[in-house]
Amino acid sequence: MPAAVERPHRDEVRNRILTAAAQNFEQDGYAGASLRRIASDAGFTKGAVYSNFGSKPDLFRQVCAARLASGEQDVVDALSPVFSSGGRPDDIVHSISEKLTEILLDDAPWQVILAEFRALARRDTEIAEAYSKLQAQRIAQLAELTSQYGVLDRVESTEPADPRSLAVVVLSLVNVLALEFSVAGSVIDRRVITDVIERAIRGFLQ
Repeated sequence: MPAAVERPHRDEVRNRILTAAAQNFEQDGYAGASLRRIASDAGFTKGAVYSNFGSKPDLFRQVCAARLASGEQDVVDALSPVFSSGGRPDDIVHSISEKLTEILLDDAPWQVILAEFRALARRDTEIAEAYSKLQAQRIAQLAELTSQYGVLDRVESTEPADPRSLAVVVLSLVNVLALEFSVAGSVIDRRVITDVIERAIRGFLQ
């Protein structure tokens, strides 16, 4: 009697699908990525994708959420030395801007895919719902990091600043600047991006 084939655990199935989906979305964009190809690359059927994620928009949202979770530690690692340096407020803002620029440039390809997803949301209520959930998560996560590490307590401000509002400012800048860098990198280069982010943060804190 042949030995029974052990079925993979649900968490393993989800992780393999998420990994394959991330690779396909990055390579082909949101619209170009095929659920059938994603399932095949993960070693499962298309039905496994639907049973674990429900829809393509929800799969994309959860891929982005997984990237946010893994990227949070990268942000902490990048900014912790800045916060512990004991530098002047002006120097801290400049250093934060430089670190955010590095993170932005590394993540630029995904910002392009996210922009595609956002554009499709205007005409697809299912995509719009998934995008709204993702954006709420991104804002909440960045605001939490800002509060947790006392970012706003370390810089001079004329009045109390709201971590959530700062998160919206930073994410909006990241979205736009990443897109511009992707298609016009010779014009919107690293120096310009750092300068724009720094000026925006200073303006927000005044």
